[in-house]
Amino acid sequence: MLAVRAYCYNKHGLKLGQREARVWGRAANSLTAKIRDFLLNRKVFYPAENGAEETVEKLVKWSPEYLYGYTSLILEAAQIAQKKGLKPRGVKAVICTAESILPAQKKFIAEVFGAPVLEEYGSTEFDVIAFECTSGHLHLVNPWLWVEVEEGAALVTDVVRVSQNLIRYQLGDSIGIINSGCGELGSPWTIDELRGRTIQQFAYINPDQKFHAVVFGRALNAYMDQTGDCFKFTISQTDYGEFGVYVSKTPSLGREGLETFLKSDLQSRLLLREHFKIRVEIYEGGMGEGKHTYFIQNL
Repeated sequence: MLAVRAYCYNKHGLKLGQREARVWGRAANSLTAKIRDFLLNRKVFYPAENGAEETVEKLVKWSPEYLYGYTSLILEAAQIAQKKGLKPRGVKAVICTAESILPAQKKFIAEVFGAPVLEEYGSTEFDVIAFECTSGHLHLVNPWLWVEVEEGAALVTDVVRVSQNLIRYQLGDSIGIINSGCGELGSPWTIDELRGRTIQQFAYINPDQKFHAVVFGRALNAYMDQTGDCFKFTISQTDYGEFGVYVSKTPSLGREGLETFLKSDLQSRLLLREHFKIRVEIYEGGMGEGKHTYFIQNL
């Protein structure tokens, strides 16, 4: 696992053992965790809830050579740094993992930290599965894994581990794989789209009409591109044709402006004529630890 990670990092001019700011949940308080972080030249930062601004100030002052962590928390750190006028120095790369990231969010983070933003796709069971090259392709990079897609679901086979073989292991993620023809990193086979968890895939206009929830991400990315806004979001559906869009700060066009944009964009993308509702709400409070979910299906 470390060999695969070292290979990916080396391709981007990074090395394991360089100063790493791990933008994660709260650091474990055990002696083992403290020794591990010391040996790995790593500090853990949790820029959420109370003390987030102070945490980001400490992160910038520590001058890490790269950041690694949850997309939503790294985005939170970038927004705080921009708001406070902090100028990170010496950052070579920002590595986002565990959650999807929109191109507009990636651009914003890169501008704040002055470094390229790289996407990593992995899991607890296998660590790194795919990693982004400088051309923007998310390459399969682990030579000991065989990755398949069946009905949109990711299946991973690992027959190398001595302790236990895993055959067509269902990760629970919905992805697409294509041959990019790019030989810059790992395999030419790349993940062309991370659509999220398979159990949270579809939004419903009515019992007979549904669409993939990834469309919301494309619509919000179009809005951010057009307005220059950048925020975190979660979409929740509790009834047919009704969607709550919760954003982390007030949009520049206001709530009604974002509602109008999203409704028009979805109608255009999906050729919808049926009536549906979009309600934008602002949540400026903190976020819980763990992965951030972009679409919640509660029908």
